[in-house]
Amino acid sequence: MRLLAGLTAAALSGLAAAASQQTADVYILTANQQSSSETPSIPKEVARHILLQRASRQPYGSDLRDIPSSTDTETAVSHIARFGTGPEPLFSQSDKTNVPQLVVILEGVTYQQSHDLKDALSQAGHPAAFRVSDAPSAAANKNLMTLFRQLGSAPSQPCDLAHALNPANEECWSGVSSVVNYDLKKASSTYSVLLASLPQINKLVAASDLEVTLLVLPDSTRSSKINSWSTLAGNPTNNRRRDSGERVITDSTVVWPAPSTPTRSAKVNIQKKAIPACFLSLDACKEATNDCSGHGTCVNKFGTGNATSSDARACFACKCMATVVRRGDEPGTSGKKTVHWGGNMCQKKDVSVPFWLITGFTITIVGAVTFAIGLLFSVGQEQLPGVIGAGVSRGASK
Repeated sequence: MRLLAGLTAAALSGLAAAASQQTADVYILTANQQSSSETPSIPKEVARHILLQRASRQPYGSDLRDIPSSTDTETAVSHIARFGTGPEPLFSQSDKTNVPQLVVILEGVTYQQSHDLKDALSQAGHPAAFRVSDAPSAAANKNLMTLFRQLGSAPSQPCDLAHALNPANEECWSGVSSVVNYDLKKASSTYSVLLASLPQINKLVAASDLEVTLLVLPDSTRSSKINSWSTLAGNPTNNRRRDSGERVITDSTVVWPAPSTPTRSAKVNIQKKAIPACFLSLDACKEATNDCSGHGTCVNKFGTGNATSSDARACFACKCMATVVRRGDEPGTSGKKTVHWGGNMCQKKDVSVPFWLITGFTITIVGAVTFAIGLLFSVGQEQLPGVIGAGVSRGASK
């Protein structure tokens, strides 16, 4: 009897463990990390919309037709608004409004790897944002990555994680978002690279130079019977609109055209937006910033020497220097002008000193003129002395 009870308890615990392994943790690493007492469990359809919204290069919108009936639409919208990227300010021109978005999908994660990664991220202040309650199979993940490639968010060729963490790397990035997928059963070194790169990731995230969304899929989900992240979107026959022929984003049949090759000017604009605060090597800093636009030099903020790409302590950035422009090279001419530079590529002129000189001079002149006019008015309003007034009155009486 005791043996039967023990076997029953072991079987029940095994079934509970297997059921818990079907859930997938999602970590969202941002500078303004929102703390929560509990981790919500979200259906895979809502999680799919969150991933698409964070990786989308255009304002993302969907009618949420694939949301299951068990989930309220308002709840799904609140989850997308909470865990997706925030809206851009209407009147702000800050460079930090368009933060590069990196989505990392890890498959084949063992229980021990998931536990260690959870502890490491929690110690860094990044607990799990939410859980996918019904994580699909490996075939569904393959279709999802095909969708990201067609949308231009995922690289067409395999990309190492160490290179994917650098938004200036053109092999892994072609815009302000990138989606990469790794199977730890086939690329076991990716897990160790991720743990070793956490300090560098935390620096980039804290400086608002990168936001990372990490989807951790347990190895047990590989053989899941769920073959799509969205049943409705995964079935092309259900993608008909009742009112118009509007395009629908699907997992298995992608209807979006492949992205065109960006021009040289577009690459320059993209690089200016995606230049991180730190580079892992001196060569990467020189290549991405065009040697600091010729107005500075790349230096290691936290050390000395030329570090390799695997050194997580390296932080190469541009140190801008002043340039001297002479007014003439002919004999007898003299005079020179010093130009100060700023920006993450030393590409912007520092006009703060002339601005404050002109502003201070203008304020001083306006203040002096206002004081002089006020002084004249105050003198004109004063009455004449009594002696002068008495003499005037006697002359009038005669």
